[in-house]
Amino acid sequence: MQKTMSASEKSLSESKLLSKAQRLLKHALGKDNEEKWQEQYARGEWAWLRNLDELAHHSILAGYFMRLKPHGSLLDMGCGEGILQESIPETMYSKYVGVDFSEPIKLAAHKCTERTQFVVGDMNTYVPNEQFDAIVFNESIYYLNNPLKGLQRYAEYLKPDGIFLISIFIKDKHEEIWRQIQSVFPPLDAVTVYNQKGTGWTCKVLTAPKR
Repeated sequence: MQKTMSASEKSLSESKLLSKAQRLLKHALGKDNEEKWQEQYARGEWAWLRNLDELAHHSILAGYFMRLKPHGSLLDMGCGEGILQESIPETMYSKYVGVDFSEPIKLAAHKCTERTQFVVGDMNTYVPNEQFDAIVFNESIYYLNNPLKGLQRYAEYLKPDGIFLISIFIKDKHEEIWRQIQSVFPPLDAVTVYNQKGTGWTCKVLTAPKR
């Protein structure tokens, strides 16, 4: 004989189903990852990004910007607490805007000036309110839902002759990201660098198709 659930049992079952649905929705929207990153930043678990063995790829991107777009404007997507911004003297850019989730932005907020801004935002939905000379994805392009479509959207916010500056950790599966985005955005230059531990990054300057 089929057992009839009591009102309390039915309510508990519906609550579990709702909770499961909410978890699945958060996963689909990437909200579970966002909450994880927020918690990790709050606990200081991303402080290793300031280690000496992380310096090389930051320095290459900073050097590209200062050589190719001196005194230009820079949009840094997935900026963290602004480590790349610290590699570029403020006198070398007219405007810097860093975008990331709220916890890293809290750590960067004290550096805000007339030229330097840090904004809370999700790179998959963020809409710049102006065009920039350079847009950076420094170890962050993996977090675009679709890297190629994401760059195509952000290309609308590059000034004429603007550039993308991209650093990607060397891993076999990341070669597909380069293949996809370079089918539309040809590289102007590229550098591969390894630290003493054997960890490597490829840094590239990508140009946008003429509009």
